[in-house]
Order: sequence, then structure tokens, then C-alpha cells
Amino acid sequence: MANIDDFLKIEKIGEGTYGVVYKGKNKKTGQLVALKKIRLESEDEGIPATALREISLLKELRHPNIVSLEDVLMEEKRIYLILNI
Repeated sequence: MANIDDFLKIEKIGEGTYGVVYKGKNKKTGQLVALKKIRLESEDEGIPATALREISLLKELRHPNIVSLEDVLMEEKRIYLILNI
């Protein structure tokens, strides 16, 4: 099972309301990925509905112009979406 330590953050790509996106690299395979870090503001509320919706859609969508979801990692108060780029 993968964890966030398997990835190297190369540079910050962007930032939004719910988190930050980094260009990253899988240390084992060398594959370039986007690491989308979503902050969990409150443990009481759990995973934000917007994050669940995005994960659900990315799991289903397959198109050359849409990044594909490789994995979802949970660590402390953060969720990381690992996206193929």
C-alpha cells in the first residue's frame, strides 16, 4: 500500500480553497504525478462533500484531456489525490 512518503514533491503547481496541488514523482517508479493535498478542516465533519464528489467523478471518467486518479491517500488531517499527468 502506498503512502505519501513514496512521492517526492517537486514544485507547487497551484492552490485553491480546499488545498494545494504539487508536481510530484513516484520514488519507486519515477512516474510524474500531480499530488492534490486536501485539508480536512474539522474532524467532526469528515471528508468534504466536494472532495468525495471529485474522487467519485475522477474514478469514473476516462478521457485524454482529464487527469486520471491513480490513488487516494489519507494521512493525519489531509487527503492526497494522486493524479497521473
